Amino acid sequence: MSEPEEYPGAAPGGASEAASEPASEGAAIAEQTLRSVRQRLASLDDLPAADHVAVFDALHQELSDVLGSLDRTD
Repeated sequence: MSEPEEYPGAAPGGASEAASEPASEGAAIAEQTLRSVRQRLASLDDLPAADHVAVFDALHQELSDVLGSLDRTD
């Protein structure tokens, strides 16, 4: 797999400044969720393409749930 993509505001290695000092509980939950999602997306290389849709659907649901909970807490 290729090197992880760097994002604006991200420190080298993919750790963002916000991850080291989350401003709120919501930010900490978001960072934890994103780490988990990235790991699960990286694992797609080991799965047959036919199984990717189920992973995408599960991740979409998880991200939607987290975003909904962040809207209610922040």
